Amino acid sequence: MHITMKWLLLLTTATVILAQGCQIQPTSTPAVYSLPQLKYRLISYFGVDDVFWCDPDFYPIGQPGQEEENAIKLFPTIRADEAEFTAILKYLSLSNKTEYTNEEKLLIYRQHKKLTYAVTVTASEDVYSFTLHVGEGQGYRYEGIITPSGTIRNLEREVSFNTCPICLVIGTLIDTPGGPVPVEQLGKGMVVWTVDDMGRRTTARVLETAATQVPASFQVVRVRLNDGRTVTASAGHPTAEGQALGDYQAGDTLDGALVVAVEHLAYDGGATYDILPSGTTGVYWANGVLLKSTIPSD
Repeated sequence: MHITMKWLLLLTTATVILAQGCQIQPTSTPAVYSLPQLKYRLISYFGVDDVFWCDPDFYPIGQPGQEEENAIKLFPTIRADEAEFTAILKYLSLSNKTEYTNEEKLLIYRQHKKLTYAVTVTASEDVYSFTLHVGEGQGYRYEGIITPSGTIRNLEREVSFNTCPICLVIGTLIDTPGGPVPVEQLGKGMVVWTVDDMGRRTTARVLETAATQVPASFQVVRVRLNDGRTVTASAGHPTAEGQALGDYQAGDTLDGALVVAVEHLAYDGGATYDILPSGTTGVYWANGVLLKSTIPSD
């Protein structure tokens, strides 16, 4: 009996030691981030100051006090999105409280705009596809996948001309020697009509093209002339005279005709487009109206 108890004690001790030595350590569960947190990770990864986006409060035409007014007006809507609001508060090191000052509302609103416009993220099965632009002017467009745990993969980069959408709506017809061609179908090396320094019509080759993504809330301006011509573009797009389309009013003169109507319309085309023709003037005919390219020449 004594021997049996001794062996039982040894066996028990060995079992405990074995169990302790082979104890299964708990595995750590990868963090799962909310969509706004993933956007912040992407913006941080590519550089807060390098990620390119267009601020709707300052483009195409900013008004004094407009940003502050929108910050206060939209604050309840921003606060209602718990995931985004929580991410913004953490980023700004602000506490969650009942009341916020107008200055704090402005800071929160600016972060809301950044998360809304700086990066596009789309759910795809159990991961997210993203698109963003880096660098103003001649920069890059990045596409890839980010997992819920924040891992970035399948990253692709292509050269992109990043500018705020002061360009033409999809389907705008550009005059070429072979007939009108939709602006989105033009490519480098194709021939279009332009004018030289003497105002004479001449041919030019397309040196650059630009396609700028726009949000669903984007608006454009449509200018109608008394000779039947109509052109629709971003309000900031310049005419051959260097004046923005959005600055024209009924009764003004544009390309030799009278402006009879100026309308501001919602645009759901997804992107605006522009070209840069060779030559010294940078102008071309869009829907028969002489406009100036927004793409800077070297």
